[in-house]
Amino acid sequence: MVTDVKDFELLGGPTTMTGYSRPSEGKLTAVTRILGVCTAIVVCGVGVDVAYHRHVMGFYVTAASAVIFFLEITWAISLFIQVCIRNDDSLCWGCWSGVLAITRGWRRAILYLPLSCILAWKPHRLWLSFVAAALLAVLSLLHIVSSALSRRGNELTGSADCVGESLLNTRPESYDRFEDVLVTEVLDDGIPGSTCRMAESDGEM
Repeated sequence: MVTDVKDFELLGGPTTMTGYSRPSEGKLTAVTRILGVCTAIVVCGVGVDVAYHRHVMGFYVTAASAVIFFLEITWAISLFIQVCIRNDDSLCWGCWSGVLAITRGWRRAILYLPLSCILAWKPHRLWLSFVAAALLAVLSLLHIVSSALSRRGNELTGSADCVGESLLNTRPESYDRFEDVLVTEVLDDGIPGSTCRMAESDGEM
């Protein structure tokens, strides 16, 4: 199951859980997501302004801002898909898992860093272009750090986080096992009582 965010199952240890991140990682993830959306908005503003002044580059920057926004809200899309589908074996979830595997973590820096350099190299007399370039550079660094911390945590816990973007980890088999155990315990608790009552009734007879 996917889980960046990527996405909660118990490990062998009493206090470790693969889906739950440590407080520092949780804060870093929240900061990265907020900064990512803000960066996409700023880059979009730069692209629109540059396109308004009849520079072809503005259209490419605007399209890149749409890609950035998409990449930075993949955790929300993952949540929506999991709530709607709730089936790990579905084709839709399999395709989305592939998209997340390709675009998660440090891989986003492959797009962000070159775009940051382009915006800083040709600002087109727009000071906001330097702001967008700086935000992209910082966002790239945050994704690289977050990916490194996630990989280190997975190595320490011995778990494998295949995507790291999901917020819900629905495991129907876990609920089935829980129900089986609960029913078994109820039956075990009920059988001795019924046996004793039958024995008492036999004695009275």
